[in-house]
Amino acid sequence: MRQKPLSLLGLPSEIIHQILSHLPPLSLVELSLTCRALRAYADNDLLWIRFFEENVPLYRVSPRDCGSSWRELYAYHYPYWFLPQHKIWFSNKAHTGSDLTGQLVLARYNYRTECIEAYRFVAELEQGADTFEQWEHNRDVIIHTFNPRVRLWLDDPVVRLGSKVNGPGTRLLKEVQMMQEFTGRWNGIHSTIFLSKAIHPSLQSPSMALWPPRIIPATQRTRNESPNKFRGDAHRPKKFTEVSDQTFRVRKWMEYGGIAGPLGVRMGEDVMTFSTLPEECYVSTKEKPYQGIWVGDYSAHGCEFLLVMQCDVLDHTGPPGRIRRNVITAIPELDDAISTSSSNSEAVVTGPGQESGQEDPIDCRGRLEAIKLTGDPNIPRGEYTWIAEDIGRRGLIRIAEEQKFQGARIVKSWGHIANRGFKDDSYIASQLIMISHDRLAQYWEEFGHISYFSRVNVDDFIDIEPSTTSDSRSLSDRSTRDE
Repeated sequence: MRQKPLSLLGLPSEIIHQILSHLPPLSLVELSLTCRALRAYADNDLLWIRFFEENVPLYRVSPRDCGSSWRELYAYHYPYWFLPQHKIWFSNKAHTGSDLTGQLVLARYNYRTECIEAYRFVAELEQGADTFEQWEHNRDVIIHTFNPRVRLWLDDPVVRLGSKVNGPGTRLLKEVQMMQEFTGRWNGIHSTIFLSKAIHPSLQSPSMALWPPRIIPATQRTRNESPNKFRGDAHRPKKFTEVSDQTFRVRKWMEYGGIAGPLGVRMGEDVMTFSTLPEECYVSTKEKPYQGIWVGDYSAHGCEFLLVMQCDVLDHTGPPGRIRRNVITAIPELDDAISTSSSNSEAVVTGPGQESGQEDPIDCRGRLEAIKLTGDPNIPRGEYTWIAEDIGRRGLIRIAEEQKFQGARIVKSWGHIANRGFKDDSYIASQLIMISHDRLAQYWEEFGHISYFSRVNVDDFIDIEPSTTSDSRSLSDRSTRDE
């Protein structure tokens, strides 16, 4: 007798649940449309809670306390869950529209309001806390103190996606209106968020304006320029498989209307493109303890945020050229400066545990590359600010003996300078003072001053529990040698 084929619904409930637990969200939705029985399985919150957990930490509050299920909550913000998943985002423009400065933002899920929010990082120095002192090693060099207060600017969210503003079906091609501040019924600052699609590497050309910059080893890049401000469908994903989960865009404008309705004057429209950073570029490890997000002192330009990457040493000496990674071209006009700097440099010494023939300590290997995530009118965002070619024995100048930096490694580095508007940029000889894994200093030899850099712990700003409602952190406790 011929056996009747076994159907999916003929399996035990536990087996069906196990099979469905391997399906992505869209497949679960499609399965739920087949019949009522499978819909009951596909709508099980135990299946949907894992998608939520993959993107944000689970909190004590259940969505049922707010009248929602895990499935409904996930659907509210789909497909924008990649924002809090990647946390760190940086833009090609500042909130003021400047193309040179950019901004660094943190995205997180607010479980109290069921909103996805993103706020920009700001760093402030206390009034009157700026002091200067002479360097004991060289009395002609001035040291600037630097103890910034880093916080999130909560008064002006870059992204704020409410839970029930737009249905998920409108979020693929259309721009999603975000919650904004109004000065009247139809007046105020408006903003929308919309998806972007990545440009395949085979279609990228050297002349194509892309974001993020090529010096950042991102796996996805999108277009950075558009004559119609990205209104054309060519810039929008047509299906969910085309959605870039590492880039997105925000459109912002001001609109003034009348009493009769929203038809009024629209002005100041601009589009910002955001990209995330691969975690392997900024998460520190035992072998790469200096990697991370840092904030630095740039004198009159104020505090700026940068990405420090600890990479393999390249077979190259001298100031870096415009293109890094696989091809490095020295700057010809600085050839004389190289030889002069090399001849005038202090003798390279070996520190403790660095006798000839021994390997460098595990945390002092490779090269450090510092890239600006927020820039200034001279060196913009997405450009190198300094590079230490080798923090090991080959690049070591000396071990500091002066009280200020006692025990710190001082290695050769190159500082990036330029005139206003990023004109006539070049690299000058400098020295990187490696105080600790959370504190660095750069001696700009040509300028005769030392400026500090402090690590920013991104995870400190993710938690919004009542015990840590303050969204500001002082970085002064990370350094002890320079107090």
